[in-house]
Amino acid sequence: MIVRQQVSPTEPAATQPARKTPRLGLRSVILAGVAGILTGLFFGESAGVLEPVGQLYILLLEVAVYPYLICSLLHGLGSMQPGQALRLLRAGWPFYLGLWILTFSFLTLLSLAIPVSQALVWEPGTEGFSLDALLDALIPSDIVASIGSNSIPAVILFGIFYGIALQHVPEKQSLLQTFDALAKASLKFWSAVVRMVPLAVFALFASAAGTQQPSDIEAIGYFLILFFAGALILVVWLIPACIAALVPVRYHAVLVDLKSALLLGLVTTISVSALPYIVSATRRLADTCGIEDSECDDVIRTNISVAYPLGQLGNFFVYFFIVFCAFLMHEHIALLERILLPIVSLLSCFGSPTASVASTLFLGNWIGVGKGAQDLYVELMVLLRYPQVAVSIMGFAFLSFTVVMAYYGKLRVHWARLAAIVLVTFAVITGGAYGARGLYQAANKNAPSPYLSFSVAGNLTQAVDSRIVSADEASQVNDRSPGPVLPQIQRSGVLRVGFSPTVIPFCYYNDQDQLAGYDMEFAYRLAEDMNVRLEFVPFSWPTLKADLEAGRFDIAMSGIYVTKNRLQEFALSRPYYQSELAFFAPRANASMLEDRKTIEARHNLRLGVFEDAVLYSWLARIVPKERIVTVGDYDQLPDFSDIDGAFWTLLQSEALAAAHPEIVAVKPANLGSPVLFTYLMRKDAIRLKSYVDYWLDLTRRSGFEHAQRRYWFERRPRDTGVPRWSILRNVLGIDL
Repeated sequence: MIVRQQVSPTEPAATQPARKTPRLGLRSVILAGVAGILTGLFFGESAGVLEPVGQLYILLLEVAVYPYLICSLLHGLGSMQPGQALRLLRAGWPFYLGLWILTFSFLTLLSLAIPVSQALVWEPGTEGFSLDALLDALIPSDIVASIGSNSIPAVILFGIFYGIALQHVPEKQSLLQTFDALAKASLKFWSAVVRMVPLAVFALFASAAGTQQPSDIEAIGYFLILFFAGALILVVWLIPACIAALVPVRYHAVLVDLKSALLLGLVTTISVSALPYIVSATRRLADTCGIEDSECDDVIRTNISVAYPLGQLGNFFVYFFIVFCAFLMHEHIALLERILLPIVSLLSCFGSPTASVASTLFLGNWIGVGKGAQDLYVELMVLLRYPQVAVSIMGFAFLSFTVVMAYYGKLRVHWARLAAIVLVTFAVITGGAYGARGLYQAANKNAPSPYLSFSVAGNLTQAVDSRIVSADEASQVNDRSPGPVLPQIQRSGVLRVGFSPTVIPFCYYNDQDQLAGYDMEFAYRLAEDMNVRLEFVPFSWPTLKADLEAGRFDIAMSGIYVTKNRLQEFALSRPYYQSELAFFAPRANASMLEDRKTIEARHNLRLGVFEDAVLYSWLARIVPKERIVTVGDYDQLPDFSDIDGAFWTLLQSEALAAAHPEIVAVKPANLGSPVLFTYLMRKDAIRLKSYVDYWLDLTRRSGFEHAQRRYWFERRPRDTGVPRWSILRNVLGIDL
């Protein structure tokens, strides 16, 4: 049975019963989600038209975040009398601080289940965090600018500072009533928006099921299991057990007293709807303890008004989510950032549950995963809100019970029991987290390099008749006579492309023993656009010039750099890409290569480079030749027992790091100008050069170049142009 407390019209907004809050059962939300998935599977990509409906719901939830944050803090703190506030502060601060430490310690241990994120690129200056940047994020020097830049910690601190200052201002009642009215208006607004939950769930799930390609599903499923398990442990065990160890109430009684609050919060997904029942439970506890103070109700309501924005424990799970995003997006969290992340997360996640949406953007930008964190969070929010609301409700109850009992001197602390509860729980969580991570890594240890599964688009390989010329046959191919090359290609109907299959991601063999890579995709597209057959002719770098001049191939396409000598000796296409010079090395060696001065100063540093005159000459400008070791091509990783790092471009080093997690690409400072990539032709192939330059411009304007960069350089799924599978199209044969 739910106990309804009578509340006066002047009661703070946070404790007003949400009598008109729509009761949206879990069943309706689940049914909406199932219906959305079925709709997406049935209509396929056509279900994407529903996405704006789901996005509208998320945007509406965010509209009132800042008005509520500021007004509720100013009203809750400003309405206190300084003496009462000081007494509550003295009684309550150990419990607020203890609860925050308990929650983030729990989440830190839970995050041990997530493999340590390893950045593909190590760049000096990204391992530390600027104190100035942290202060800018925390100090609200300009509250309007803080809101505009989504700096939630600054907004929270502004509300706290000015709320405390309002306690000492006379004749503030009308101002407090205004803040109270705005906070209530925000809650009314959310109560109206929450009616959209089934529709929003339906739209978001339908859009996702109909348009998204399966990617990272396994990792996200692993995260969701950890998320729900962690929330369940906090709600049904750790927090209620700690309450029972601090105040005169049994563990079972805590769960019984809060059953109604938890149920109402879960069916509405609005944690504030549970506050009246927490107030009632606290009042009953006070009566049981013999508290007969006429101001007890005011103390309880004032405390819960402050506890609501500061005790949103469910929001703190954003910290766990950000750690997962760093792993998913290959973003390394530096040591100082990892130390500060719980503090910044704490300050970012105060306020209402919807504040967590804004905090994911702030924290995502802070650690370098950008807006992708917020996008993923919004997609998962329809699932994550339920455990988050339950954890927040249990946090409010903890603060309400303990602070009020401490205020009246009614605590009954069982230190041994409390220590045993925390230590045993943390030990179990630590062991479980390491065990889960071990199982996850064991299941994925044989995952192939992403590049090994990449291939040239099937529509190109099917449209172009192609073959690879053997090395023996290549040495005999020299039937291109001196003079214009383009007419000879047109007469013979064959385009010969020189390649070196050791230049990932431009040209290499995949796990199907197929020639793959960015330049190979362009070679197929060039042959298709010229309406000719395609022959791939292998070359070695030392004989590249001689092979091209002998007419063994018409154009060389294998990640070739622009150099001064090549500008004089060949016809070069316009540069189609540029990349900084870099190294790749075992992760432990990255700091040895942080900048040119460090490299020059380390006289025992040995650096490898494969047998390429261009790369060797560039490296020789950085270190003496006696410190350079010539190694085999990078088709196989060099032996790093003989060298400390190897020299290449940043793009190619990053590609190797993606294929080999034990190494990292290092982008040193002051290493020189970027490298330009080009296609090489004979000096007299002027018409072919002009054709290729014009053709490259067309590939850029058509979007082909952008699509290939996303696939080969950024390792994102290829947009095949084929509509997503759907029942309507692929089973019933109806194409909308």
